[in-house]
Amino acid sequence: MAQQHLRLGNYQPPDVDDDGYTPAYVTTSTSGSIRTQRGVMKNSVMFTIEGYDLKWSNLTSDEAKKILQEVMNKNSFSFFHYAVHNEQWETGDFYAANFNVVIDQLNEGAERVQELSFQVTSINPI
Repeated sequence: MAQQHLRLGNYQPPDVDDDGYTPAYVTTSTSGSIRTQRGVMKNSVMFTIEGYDLKWSNLTSDEAKKILQEVMNKNSFSFFHYAVHNEQWETGDFYAANFNVVIDQLNEGAERVQELSFQVTSINPI
């Protein structure tokens, strides 16, 4: 079976780190959802949103720049990814937030990024 790779828009970045692809789902419930005095939850789910924490290590500054250009300051972008809740590769509309960049080397012309990470969150609920 062929190896799939993440895509940000039409750009295929380098593969994320071994621990650089972490699904994170968030469920929103109605304001009427409460716990009884006995601690039993009376929950009314509205929707669940999928998100992913992405991380790359040991990038050139050019690779980091290309990744950031695809996602930073964008209202949305297409993200080709593996959705564990559907058990398939799919494309969806996402936005990015919470950017972290750790610089490794600042030698002119040989700048390197030790780590680049951020979260992508789906525009639409699952």
